[in-house]
Amino acid sequence: MSVPMTDEAGIRQTIRALKAGGYVLVHVFDGEEDVEVSTESEAVEAITAVDDAYLYVAPKGDADGKTSWVRFVLGNDPEEVICDHGVSLAHVIDPLMERWV
Repeated sequence: MSVPMTDEAGIRQTIRALKAGGYVLVHVFDGEEDVEVSTESEAVEAITAVDDAYLYVAPKGDADGKTSWVRFVLGNDPEEVICDHGVSLAHVIDPLMERWV
């Protein structure tokens, strides 16, 4: 994947990498409430509605069990849209971000 040109493109690339890595979308925490999401479009809409949001994902087949997260902060350079992530997602997120530099 190429360096994202917009925050939304970076978010979409991240979601697609997570899905390819065997994760399902669970919810977005927007700083005030959890918004359940199941599709890329729903997640992108919830994340881009605020300046700072957490996307929670779970291994496919375990959506009610162990979750991990990716924190998105919008408004900087698009390749910096991922601010932090749970260590259990490093095998998916780190290679993605290495392609962005």
